Amino acid sequence: MVSSVQSLAIESWTLYPFGVLLIAARLVSRRLLLGSFAKLQIDDWLMVFVIVTFTGVIVSVNQVSENLSNYLPPGTAETFTPQEHDNAVYGSKFVMILEEFMLANTWLCKACLLILYHQMTLGLKQNKLVKLVGAYCVFGYVLVQILYLAVWCRPIRQYWQVPVDNSQCASYYHHLITAAVFNISSDLMMLYIPLPILIKARLPPKRKIILCGVFSLGIFVILAAILNRYYNFTAGYGSLIYLNWYVGEAATSVFVANVPHLWPLLSRIFALGAFNSLRRTTGANSSGNPDSAHRFGKPSASRSARRAAHHLDGDGYIRTQSEERIATAGAGTGTWPLPPPRDSSDGAAVEMGPLDSHKSMGYMATAAGGQGFGDKEKGEKGEGG
Repeated sequence: MVSSVQSLAIESWTLYPFGVLLIAARLVSRRLLLGSFAKLQIDDWLMVFVIVTFTGVIVSVNQVSENLSNYLPPGTAETFTPQEHDNAVYGSKFVMILEEFMLANTWLCKACLLILYHQMTLGLKQNKLVKLVGAYCVFGYVLVQILYLAVWCRPIRQYWQVPVDNSQCASYYHHLITAAVFNISSDLMMLYIPLPILIKARLPPKRKIILCGVFSLGIFVILAAILNRYYNFTAGYGSLIYLNWYVGEAATSVFVANVPHLWPLLSRIFALGAFNSLRRTTGANSSGNPDSAHRFGKPSASRSARRAAHHLDGDGYIRTQSEERIATAGAGTGTWPLPPPRDSSDGAAVEMGPLDSHKSMGYMATAAGGQGFGDKEKGEKGEGG
């Protein structure tokens, strides 16, 4: 029969390569989109560092499971042999290290998603919400660290003392509550950023469901965080089940932070083509319906002028007009394949170009609540006079 230590090792080291491969796939996908690894953005490099924190989580949970810690029934530590005592001290140090790696892993994944949301909402009122949530995350991380290292357990060496004088140094009870409050509340706030925009957008139902599904994956991170804390508070002395949920939460955070960036790579591998199969047309289409030219909605010229325009091109990615460039077609350019540029004479010119900016990356999202894609095109400028 497999012991709990062996079971944890199997689970953690099985999830670990999936997480690392997903980060690698994200970087390759971004390379396809941007044309060069040198053009990777700050969130891509933060995700590279997440490999370090994710590795730290996996190594730490296995060290804790093998050596246990100072979280022991009263009177147990006094019966330890010198070797058992040293093992408990060693395991207790890794519990402290585990918490640091877990906090870093969780908040770095939040940072990567917030950078994505910031670029998605540039020029929109939701951008202010992104900044507020970002400030809340920074405040929460700093406060949790201060309380963890300087308040809950003093002196700090009691975190690995066996036995402890202060029960908080072994149970981490106050720290776990504080970290959970800021972690889960910030995740709920982050869910609120993209979903209302997508729900209000005028999109075909199938595409809207896919986009909402991608940006709703944070629900699984919240669920994993709740289960992590539940088993932390309910597991008895010697139980390792809470360590399984440390691994589960860390892995889920890595998965969710990278999935929105994978479309270029998946499309290249499986020849999926454009995410947006409904290309914008102008004038009368094949069915003779001129109104289908702006099937996703078209606001007034004055309203368009007040907003930063976001385009969803034929490849299904959102971009702001200020970052678009005229495309240069041809194989081997290292850019994500785009539909050919439209001529401005057809009334729906779209400036497309090499995806060389963060705003031009594979954001599978819509632009503004209630607004369609391609709200501010050159043709509309002409109509607005």
